Amino acid sequence: MTTTLEQFRKYGERIETLIRPGTFPLAIRLIRSEDEILPEYKRPSRDMKLQNFVCQNFKMARTYGWTMAVTEADINCKLVRGVYGWDPFTEEDRKWGNEFSAGLYAKDAETNDRFQLELPDLKNEFVGMIISPLTRTKVVPDTILVFCLPAQAMRFVQGYLYMAGGVLDFSAAGRVGSCYEGVAKTLLKNKPQYITLGNGDRIWGGAHDHEVAFSCPAEKMEMMMEGLESTHAAGLRYPIPQYMNYSPGFQASFEKAAVDRAGGTIEKKL
Repeated sequence: MTTTLEQFRKYGERIETLIRPGTFPLAIRLIRSEDEILPEYKRPSRDMKLQNFVCQNFKMARTYGWTMAVTEADINCKLVRGVYGWDPFTEEDRKWGNEFSAGLYAKDAETNDRFQLELPDLKNEFVGMIISPLTRTKVVPDTILVFCLPAQAMRFVQGYLYMAGGVLDFSAAGRVGSCYEGVAKTLLKNKPQYITLGNGDRIWGGAHDHEVAFSCPAEKMEMMMEGLESTHAAGLRYPIPQYMNYSPGFQASFEKAAVDRAGGTIEKKL
């Protein structure tokens, strides 16, 4: 079943209503030709006269509301260029990665090599991507990416599993968060991902300490949204409705001091 542009925009509206993320949910489409890039889309190399990181473009799209288009001409992140197949990983790249990460992300080169083996690339199938705010998306996406709070990500997990059952399995490296796990891995695995944002997302991509991300392949959005609506209707909601129907108590010594200080008027026992 083909989901229309308008339907994805409606998904974005419902996510903003039910989940209330602090920034726009993103629609991301990987493109096979630059002919898919319209003149009105923002390009780092053209409009800002620079190359940058993919995570920076996610931040601009989700906070400014811009539709961004990037290709290998726009991106200078070595890991992303390898993951997206623009500069396929070579043995020299792997050696450089091990030397760079040893003592930083890993205790030694051999340990880091185990991380690099977890980074399959997209085999240069795509020349770039278009990133657009979901509620006004200009493209039918391949995946949806939402930067959010852990409790909001929990609601996405609950919605998806309401329909799919079982549990969601995902991994974390503390790095290559949004660019790899949020896009490439989501598509390669064809499953939603709960993303622990790494240093790149936080230093250059402007993600805050309290933020995580959640991604979902576009073809599974209808199912996830049905589960999200159903669990919301059943009472699993955000903001979380915390239980308040109780009488508060105090540590005994604090309660006595408070009562003495208030002259016995601090509470009225029924």
